[in-house]
Amino acid sequence: MLRSFDMLRNTASTGGIQSSDSMQTLVTSASGRYAMPWHWHDCMMILMPRVGILDLRHQERMEGAWVSEDMFAVVPANHAHQTQAVRDTHAHLACYVTDEAVRQIEAEAGSLTRVKGRIHSSAFFRTTSDIKALQLLCERSGADRSPSVLHHISAALLMSCFFEIERAEPLPAATPRGHGAALVHEIQGLVADMVAQEISLDLLAERFGISRRHMTRLFREQTGKSIAEFHQSTRIALARRMLTDTELPVGEIALRVGFESGSALSRAMRRAEGNSPSGIRGAMARSVNN
Repeated sequence: MLRSFDMLRNTASTGGIQSSDSMQTLVTSASGRYAMPWHWHDCMMILMPRVGILDLRHQERMEGAWVSEDMFAVVPANHAHQTQAVRDTHAHLACYVTDEAVRQIEAEAGSLTRVKGRIHSSAFFRTTSDIKALQLLCERSGADRSPSVLHHISAALLMSCFFEIERAEPLPAATPRGHGAALVHEIQGLVADMVAQEISLDLLAERFGISRRHMTRLFREQTGKSIAEFHQSTRIALARRMLTDTELPVGEIALRVGFESGSALSRAMRRAEGNSPSGIRGAMARSVNN
């Protein structure tokens, strides 16, 4: 099944399109379980997971490869492939680029011969800090940003991907056996989002479709902490930022990060860091005065 560039522009949900013109379109994945059966495009596609993992199968790797948040995949035009989210928590960006866009970039920025030579087949490359920052800008875009600003962010994201393709060697395709770090990163993200709530291991295990035993073992192997220890340290780190960045009362900060009182927060911070909320604010005041 051919999904042409024009079809992608016309059928993508309005809310999903971040930026679009006659040569380049940036789309966010729809919420829920994502799956796209075998198809091909008449343009290049760059897949950039933001949360979770995509199972990418293509005509030269039928058994599939897992694309996680620390990498992006490039699928050239007319290259048959299918994609499926490993879990329904997954989210990604997809950038579709026409040959005309590539020619225009070459005319303005110089030859892309090395880039084109590395993506004659589907390939995987590292997601750099610059790419992640631009992904985040795209994720936070919306009605508060003009189409012109969104276009520039999208163009910068594409050029950052091209730069990484040009300068770095392709990554080996990840298999399901190597996705532990990505899964732990997802768990950390969910715990951080729910920092003020009590989070049961049963809830996490059900959310990510794995057993409690496997999840807790994998988390400790990857981080050196239990999930409960990570949850507590995340609460304390957030409380510390709020103590230094705001003038909120200690009791209010405690409630916002999930402690029942200011004294409970103080006890936890003393155990973890050897300092109290008042001590942290006092140190900050002294540094400002000096």
